[in-house]
Amino acid sequence: MAARLSFELARLNAEDAPAYNAFLTRGVQQHTDTLRISPRDIEAAPFATASPESATFVARGQEGAWHGVVTVEREQGREKRRHIAWILRMYVTSGSAGAGVGRALLRRAIEHARELPGVDKLNLTVAAHNQRAVALYESEGFRSFAREEDAFRDAEPRVELSMTRRL
Repeated sequence: MAARLSFELARLNAEDAPAYNAFLTRGVQQHTDTLRISPRDIEAAPFATASPESATFVARGQEGAWHGVVTVEREQGREKRRHIAWILRMYVTSGSAGAGVGRALLRRAIEHARELPGVDKLNLTVAAHNQRAVALYESEGFRSFAREEDAFRDAEPRVELSMTRRL
């Protein structure tokens, strides 16, 4: 387990989108087997970091280095599913893994989901072989409800779990 890091959590705003997309691009390049998006996906459709229905948080060190990010977003497009929010694009750098960054980001995302009016359920997807992430999610109350074979591919087909928890 890595030593505890000194970091603060901050909510990103619209002006942070370029830095966020660059950080996330480096992550997907390094972790092709656990993140289902590719650098080309981000280049083709960069992610926004602020909207009325979502929030993106960063774990930032004292010198400004980013250690991890997470987005929480209310499900869009279907009135009957507005009670659900999603954890999206959770990523912690390899050098920060095991230092409490992921847990802190996840707890902040859960807290934010509770603040969204009418949201009482939080979902996420995770690469099934990413046991460290699966264990983190389970320890925070998430339970698997689906397993998708061949959910995404890098060097080989990957299995993805869908997980959920009540708020």
